[in-house]
Amino acid sequence: MRFLVVLFTLLLSGPALALSCLVPSVERSYAQSDAATERYLVVEGRLTLNARQLPKSGSGTGTRNPPPMTIVPSKILGKSMSTAGFVVPFDQDVALEVACFGPWCGTVRNGDQVLAFVRRDGGEYSLSITPCGGDAFVNPTPSQLKAVLNCHREGDCTVE
Repeated sequence: MRFLVVLFTLLLSGPALALSCLVPSVERSYAQSDAATERYLVVEGRLTLNARQLPKSGSGTGTRNPPPMTIVPSKILGKSMSTAGFVVPFDQDVALEVACFGPWCGTVRNGDQVLAFVRRDGGEYSLSITPCGGDAFVNPTPSQLKAVLNCHREGDCTVE
């Protein structure tokens, strides 16, 4: 009997799976995209997509092994950033690269207002979404928009 109690206790106290992420920061995202060899645009606008094409996260759905990467066609309608602010019209199809780390998948919703760091490869645009956030900030605050503009105009990308 004692053996069963010990075994049961060990099974219950097994390591819990958890995903550990840095707190997302527009300053960090700007600095990373600025340092990248690829070209990035910073865009503020409305994201549209077919949400049924998003991968199902393993947490809560019973899907234990979602694909590591799913490409979802999407579109962003808004403005890209210049030194004058978010003033350059942006209306482009964007390949949404949705990553899954184990059972956790990045997620966005159709119609989300985003501040996005969009990668440009020739005439193609891509946006990375990960379980830790990726390159999109949903419903950006005025302080986030101001911070990314300061990064662009003044090179001040201090993470708060």
